[in-house]
Amino acid sequence: MGQKARCTARPDHCDSCLCAQEEPGPPHAGARSLARATARALARATARALARAAAQPDQRQSERYNNAKSNPQILDQRNYCFAFSSIKICIAGRTRLQAAIVILMVWCVGLYMGSSGNLTFQIGNISQGIKDMGSVARQVGKPQSPSELSNLTVKKSRNTESLTSTDAAVKSSDQAKVTMHPVSKGPRTTVPTMIPKSASVNNASICEFPEIDPFDPSVEKYLKRKTLNCSSNIPNVVFLKNEEIKVDDAKVKEALKRINGAVLDLGFCQYKVLNRKAKSDNRIDIGFTSAKFKKSIKLRKSDEDIRVECFDTNNTVISRSYFTVMRLDPEQESIHSDSYKVHIDKNSPAETLSILMIGVDGFAKQHFARAMPKTRDFLIKELGALEMHKHSKLGYSTSPNVIPLLTGRTNQELTNDTKWKFNQRGWMDQINEAFVWSDARRLGYRTGLMFDQVYITAFHYLRNGFNRKPVDHYMRPIVVDSIKDPLMRIKNKNCYGDEPEIFKMYDYWLQLLHHYNSTKTNQTPFFAYSFLTRLTHDDYNMAFAGDELYLKFLTDLKATNALNNTVIIWFSDHGERFGAIRHTFTGEVETNTPYLFFAFPPWFDKKYPEIMSVFRTNQNRLTSHYDTYATIQDLLNFKGVVGSKGKLGERSISLFREIPLYRTCKDAQIPAEYCLCSGLSKADLPPGLDKYFGTIIRDKVNSIVKKYKKQCAELSLRSVERVLEEKNEGKQSKSQVRNFRVSIMTEPGKAQFEARVSFDVSTNKAKVVGEVARTNMYRGQADCMDTAALRRYCYCKNLLVVPA
Repeated sequence: MGQKARCTARPDHCDSCLCAQEEPGPPHAGARSLARATARALARATARALARAAAQPDQRQSERYNNAKSNPQILDQRNYCFAFSSIKICIAGRTRLQAAIVILMVWCVGLYMGSSGNLTFQIGNISQGIKDMGSVARQVGKPQSPSELSNLTVKKSRNTESLTSTDAAVKSSDQAKVTMHPVSKGPRTTVPTMIPKSASVNNASICEFPEIDPFDPSVEKYLKRKTLNCSSNIPNVVFLKNEEIKVDDAKVKEALKRINGAVLDLGFCQYKVLNRKAKSDNRIDIGFTSAKFKKSIKLRKSDEDIRVECFDTNNTVISRSYFTVMRLDPEQESIHSDSYKVHIDKNSPAETLSILMIGVDGFAKQHFARAMPKTRDFLIKELGALEMHKHSKLGYSTSPNVIPLLTGRTNQELTNDTKWKFNQRGWMDQINEAFVWSDARRLGYRTGLMFDQVYITAFHYLRNGFNRKPVDHYMRPIVVDSIKDPLMRIKNKNCYGDEPEIFKMYDYWLQLLHHYNSTKTNQTPFFAYSFLTRLTHDDYNMAFAGDELYLKFLTDLKATNALNNTVIIWFSDHGERFGAIRHTFTGEVETNTPYLFFAFPPWFDKKYPEIMSVFRTNQNRLTSHYDTYATIQDLLNFKGVVGSKGKLGERSISLFREIPLYRTCKDAQIPAEYCLCSGLSKADLPPGLDKYFGTIIRDKVNSIVKKYKKQCAELSLRSVERVLEEKNEGKQSKSQVRNFRVSIMTEPGKAQFEARVSFDVSTNKAKVVGEVARTNMYRGQADCMDTAALRRYCYCKNLLVVPA
C-alpha cells in the first residue's frame, strides 16, 4: 500500500511519515489549504513520536528528573510550553529535538487557523510526572471518545472562559479549534474527610468549607464535659423582689456557718449604690449608702446598680450580693419617642423589629454543636433560627471581628477615616456614633449594652472603654465592682456567690424586654448587644457547662412573649484560638468558623416568604460579619421587599439580598489566611522545605517586634508542627503559586504560631501572607508590651534566666 493510500485508510498509523492530504477549500485558499492539511498530518505524526518518547525518556531527561526529586528546593519538572493566539500547548520536556518538532507543529496549526504567525516560546514549571507524557501526546490529536476528554482542559479560541471534563465533551463539537493540555495528576497525600467538595463552572469555584466531624476521635480525647456548680460558694443571703431587698433567713444561717461556724448571729445588712467613676470605664464610686436592715428595705426610685453586704455581730462580711435594676429616663424617653415618630413618617418602615444580639467569645460552630446541643436544638426547633453554614471570621481576635460587625468597617479604616480619626489606644467615644446601636438610637430605638468582662473586650483590651455612657442601658458598675470579689467569686469566677454569672447577666435583658417589648403592638423597639467572655475564653471545655444555662435563658425569653417583635442574632466572633484541639486539623478549621443564627418572630416567615426564601438560600453562601452588619441596617430600615441581588466584589451584602453563588474570600474581603474555601490537605513536601517555611515565619515574627528588641527576646525555631496545603480557590489561583498553612513552635517560651505561606515554584521563594496567628496562650509572657496587636509575638527579656 502506498503512503497516500495508507494515510487515507488509517491516518493514525502514520509513524515516521507526514500524511498530508489536500482538502477542498474556499477560493483563493491556495497555500493555506495545504498548510491545514500539513498541520493535521504533522500533529498526528508528532503525537505518535511523543508517545514513544514518553514511554522511553532519554538518559539526560531521566537524570534531570531524578535530580529534581532529590532537590528539596525543586517541586516540579521542566516543561516546554508553546502559545500563540489563544492556544497553549505544554509538553513535559524530553529533548530539544522533540521541542523543535512541536514548534513546527504549532507553526503549521497557526497557518491552519489563519493566524498572523506570532509565536511565543516559554519554559515553565508544572507539577506533572513523566508517566503522564504518553497520554499528553495521544491527546494532541482529535479525541476519540468522551472518556479521552476527561483529562483535558479545553479553551475556546476567542474566549478566556475555560471548561473542564464534561463541559468540554458537550461543547467540543462547537469549538473545533482547540488546544488540549493535561490536568495535573501529581501525587498528593490527603486526609479524605478534610477535602471540601468543590464544584467548578466557568472557571469559578463554589466555596465549600471542609467537612469535619465535631466528634472526630482526634478532638474527642481532649474534651472534658465540665459542669458549673455554684453551690459551694458563699450563698447570696438576700434577694430582690418588686423593688424590695429581702433577707433569706435560711441562707443567713448557712453563710454564718461557713464564715464563723454559726457562733455569731446576723448583725445587719446594708446596700450601696454604684456609679461609674468620672473619666473611667473601669472604676466605680459609691453614690449612696442605705440604712441598716435585718428583714427588708425598699429601693429608691433612682437606685440602679447596687451592692448589698450583710455582716455578723462582729462586723465581718458574711455575704455580698449585686443587683441591677433597669430604670427609664423620662427625658430620654421623650427624645426617643420623637425620633421614632420622625422615623415612621420619613422612612415608612414595613416593620420596626427589636434586635437582641447575644454573643459569646471564642466559640466555633462545631464546638457549639457538641458543647451546647440543647441550646442549639432550642434555637432551631423552638425559635426557628436559621444558621449560616459558611460563615467566616475576619480577624485573629475579638476586635477585628466585632468592630466590622458593629460598624461595617475595620479598625484601621476607622483610624484612617478623616471623619473618625480613631485612636485605637484611646476612648471608644471617638467612634460611638459609628456603632450600629447609635444608628438605632437615632431612629428612636432604646439601646442596651452588656459585657461580663472588665478588660478583655473589644472596647477595653488595652483601650480606655467609654468615657460617657454609650447607650441608654449600660450594665457596667456591678461588673467592675464584683470582678475581683474575694468572698463571692474566689472559688469559681463564673458564679456570683451561689448563682451562675450568666443568670445575673441575662436577667438584665429580661428586664429590658419587660419594659419595652412585651407585646407585638408595643411602639418602643430596642437594640441590645451583649458579649460574654468569661465562660469560654480560657477553657473551651467550660462551654459544656453553659448548655443548661443558655437553654434556661432562651426558655425564659420565649415565655415573655417579647419575641413576637424581636429578632435574635446569636453569634460568636471566632473559634477556639488556644488549647489542644486548636493544634488538630479539626481545630485548624474550627478557629475560622464562628457561628451565626437569626431567629425571627413566629409570624415573619408567613408574612414575608420571598425574603425568607432568599435568606435560606444565603444560608449556604459565603458570609462574614460584614454581611451581618448590612443585615442589621436592613432590619433597622425594613422595607419588606427583597433587595437587589448582591454582586461579586461587594464586601457587605445584606442577607435579605441574594449573595452570589461564586462569591470568593477575595470578593468578601475575608483575609486569605482565614479563608476555608480553598480546602486543606496534608502537604507532601521534599525534605527540608518545611523547615524553610518555618524559618520564614520565625523571621516574620522577629521583624514585627524588631523595634522593641530592648523588651522582646529574639525567637528561634524549635520545630515545625504541621504543614497543610491549600487547594486553589477558583479564579484567584495562580498556577505558579502554591499556598500552605504552616504551624511552628519557637523558643524561648514555646510559643506556637501559624501562618499562611505562599510559595512561588518558578522562583523557589516563599513569603508569609497576612497575619501570623498565635495558637497558644501568652498570658504572663508579654506583660512588658502594651500594644495589643504585638503582645502575641513578644517574649519579654526580663523573663529570661541568665546562667550563673
